Amino acid sequence: MGLCMYTMPVTHCNDPVDPQVRERIREEWSKELLEHGKQAAQREHVKAQWAWEDDQHAALLREWEQEHIQHERELEERAKREEEERKRLDLFWGHVEAHQCKTYGTREYTAVLMNSPMNWGKRIEACKATPLEVHGIAHLPNSCEDRGHGFVMGRWEIDLYEPDCNTHWGWYKDKGCTSHGSGKRRIEHYLENLPKGGDWREFCATTPARFRDMEFAGAQECFQYNYGTYGLWEIDDINC
Repeated sequence: MGLCMYTMPVTHCNDPVDPQVRERIREEWSKELLEHGKQAAQREHVKAQWAWEDDQHAALLREWEQEHIQHERELEERAKREEEERKRLDLFWGHVEAHQCKTYGTREYTAVLMNSPMNWGKRIEACKATPLEVHGIAHLPNSCEDRGHGFVMGRWEIDLYEPDCNTHWGWYKDKGCTSHGSGKRRIEHYLENLPKGGDWREFCATTPARFRDMEFAGAQECFQYNYGTYGLWEIDDINC
């Protein structure tokens, strides 16, 4: 064969009539067929693996969905039982007290849950589910505290119809640019109608402000001077 490669034309060495050439071709075909079979088997294995993983994922999703449905059903049944028990006990709020203002337009209220059995283990849940009517509107508690011996207190932060808690900004003062080239202008406002005992920082930070066609939920910074409370804003200004 080696002699053929050096002494005869290439076409003669590749002549399919030559038994050696036919054998070599058959061997090459066999290798190609074997390799093709391996690749096809590998592809089928990968496809089967993907199909199995898809089936497992779908089964897991169905299981999760059933668990979620069951969980929701249990929560609904529990809430229904607790509501029935709450109505049976005729729970209501007593010793309702209005406290000082907490933030802008918001006052704190507390009340004691009445008719709660001392040895009942669901006092907190009942507290959270029992509304209190303030200014003609029912509100659920923001928090509940079990102080023992059947004494449960609810707390509310009511932000409707509390005009005594409404602070507002008084005179407006433009303090000029913070510095040359800063692009910022300093604005100050005086806070008025601060409730007695109110946290001036909270009211300053939560009292809405409107000036120069802009609106703010509260001051960016707050400070006190000569027993007064002031809000501070630094706004963009191309003239600075």
